[in-house]
Amino acid sequence: MRFILLLFLLLPIMSQAQNNAEQEYQEQYAINIAQESINGIYIPADVTEAMIELDRLSDDAGRSKLLETDEQHAADVLVMGLGKWMVVNWNFYEGSRLSHKLKEYGVTHPDDMAKFLIVSYHRHLRGVPQELESRGAAFYEIRKKEQEARIARRNGID
Repeated sequence: MRFILLLFLLLPIMSQAQNNAEQEYQEQYAINIAQESINGIYIPADVTEAMIELDRLSDDAGRSKLLETDEQHAADVLVMGLGKWMVVNWNFYEGSRLSHKLKEYGVTHPDDMAKFLIVSYHRHLRGVPQELESRGAAFYEIRKKEQEARIARRNGID
């Protein structure tokens, strides 16, 4: 009985703490997406600037190696190295002007953002059309289907 009483007393406090955390996240997100740099790292404003920055950060050998494989394989392999660097340094979890721009294309998960940009860079180096909207929509649909499957499993629907 004491447990139930304690639970009823703590639920409003826990709910308020969660609301405060969400509000703090949203406030920091709003600040982050307006910043040209975060933690001393330049944040590209869009995919075009990201390609320029990746050109600046990479050397000829790295670019040549990237072009030795197809774009999807490159994304799958580089997501754990270059991709994680992007996620951390371009602040995809906490928000940045680049992550905010990628969300406009439908790319919402940080790992997807990294893969999206790696494929974009591969296409940039090859001079292939970016097709940002259609590629973004494909990421969005994949995440949407995953979410629907999670909800169906949770509700006991297979």
